[in-house]
Order: sequence, then structure tokens, then C-alpha cells
Amino acid sequence: MATRTLDDAPFQLATALRGAELASPVRRLAAAAIDVVLMFVPSVALAVGAAWMTLRVTEPAALAALERIVSRGGDEASYRAALVDALPLLARHRAEGLPAAAVALIDEGRTGDAADLLIREGYDFLFALDLGDFGEPELRPRTVKVDVGHLIPKALRALALYGAMGAYFTLLTAWGGRTLGKRLAGIRVVRLDGRRLSVLEAGERFAGYLHIPGSFGLAFLDLWHDPNRRMPHDRVINTAVIRVRRLSSRTRGARR
Repeated sequence: MATRTLDDAPFQLATALRGAELASPVRRLAAAAIDVVLMFVPSVALAVGAAWMTLRVTEPAALAALERIVSRGGDEASYRAALVDALPLLARHRAEGLPAAAVALIDEGRTGDAADLLIREGYDFLFALDLGDFGEPELRPRTVKVDVGHLIPKALRALALYGAMGAYFTLLTAWGGRTLGKRLAGIRVVRLDGRRLSVLEAGERFAGYLHIPGSFGLAFLDLWHDPNRRMPHDRVINTAVIRVRRLSSRTRGARR
């Protein structure tokens, strides 16, 4: 492997960017909030679709049972039959709130008795999707939480949960440096050397967001402490976020 030496290229600033107004912390946080809200539904849809397809192929009976549990359609006998078909799957995935007594019965092959226990004790089911640790409220008593993300194979889980968001941030950042949230907030991502971001670099920047939960949120302090308001994901590929002001009609006319 060739020997490398320290180079000042990453620290050079394009002449056209000198003196550019930096995006304020409020605008950056507002843009991030808008983007997360916009991508919530597509992310949930992709994850639910991935879980549905996985069960459709690997455990169709359990999938049909879960659908009956969600709809609560039919009489008590059909609901019990759905529990009998679904409980082995939920036990394998360690569904939160599933009582230990029911798990023990399932392990013994007495799934029908486990279903009777849940019905007798009045257990309900909560289907949810955890996209991150946001301080979820404590689970109510006699509630079994089915995390849809846990039904996706581990090899595909990250792609299913964050693929839509990753594609959104990567492609829009590479194409003009602006997600919809940044466009509404009037800010833009730029490379310090003035070169356009490639798709690979924009993907690296998105992956750099992992520094935020990894630092327990302390990375946000860089918006105030760093002289150029660069966070870890900016430093990964040498970017900054600047303010983009709209030109008034008078200014546009003068420029013509």
C-alpha cells in the first residue's frame, strides 16, 4: 500500500463560498423535522410491506392469523384459532408483553392453552413499528406489543426500516444539495471545495447521521460550537450548510 502524507486539500475553501451566510441552527433543525415528518409514512409503508412479504413467503398461516387479529373479525372461535396460529411466531420474536406463562405453554407445544390464557386474562395486541429510541411510553398492562420491524429478517431489517429515508436524503442531497425540508427552510448543503456532491458522498453524509444518536445528541452542540456550524456528518465529506435567500422581483429585474 502506498504511503500517504498529510495534505491541505480538505481544508481549502472555494472562492465562491467565502463569506457565504451559514444556516442557523433553528433552520437546520426545522428542515430536519420537516424531512422526518415527510418520510415517516413512506418509511412505515416500506417496513410494513417488507414484513408482509417476508411472512407471505415464509409463514403464510401466521400472516393470515395476524391479519385476523388486527381486524378482530369473526367470532371468538375464529379469534382463538388465529391466536393458535400466531403465538408461536410471536414467542420466537419475543413479543413484548407476552406473559411468561403463555411462552412456557407455547414451548411445551400447548399453544391452544396459551391462547385460552390470553383470552381469559383479556390480553389485547398493539402493532407498532419502532424506527428509533424516542422514549416510547410504557406498555399498558395485558397488552402484547408486536413490533413489525422484528418480523423482517435481520439481513433486510435496516434496509426496510431506513431505505426510503436513505434514498430520499441521498438522492436529493446529491441533486442540488437540498431536501424538501431544506428547500422550505431556505438552506443548502455545499462541499467546501465547491464541487458538486456525488451520490456516494451524499450517501456517506446520510450514514454520518448515526453520529447523532451515537453521541446521545451531543453532536447537535456543534451547531453552536463549531465556527462553521458543521456537524459530524458534515465533516465526514467536507460539507457545510449555507443560507439561500430568495431574490426579490426588484433585485431580479436589476440583475437583468
